[in-house]
Amino acid sequence: MEQTLLVIKDAYVHLVKILTKEKNDIEYLLRKAKASIELIDVYLLNCESAERYRKTMMELSSIYREIDKPRVGLSDYFIWDDNYDKRIVANNELDGIKDILLKEFKRDI
Repeated sequence: MEQTLLVIKDAYVHLVKILTKEKNDIEYLLRKAKASIELIDVYLLNCESAERYRKTMMELSSIYREIDKPRVGLSDYFIWDDNYDKRIVANNELDGIKDILLKEFKRDI
């Protein structure tokens, strides 16, 4: 249980680092990613029950569904850089994070 949460948290921490560098209007995505990190931290701090884990995962899934909407969310978000090579590297990293989150939440969406 905790391992899954740590994988999700790590993905969101990396996402926050990437999004923080961007100049686009991504405050909504940042806010939701940070909220997910805080939710995981609260659970891990208290090492709560299996029922609390289930509820935490449900809340995390709900947040993920909110930020993964087409055209306005993470699913269609990409990083633009005038340098092609930098753009490819940055978007590959972002796509890796998206893949991790999708894998962890796919049974809930």
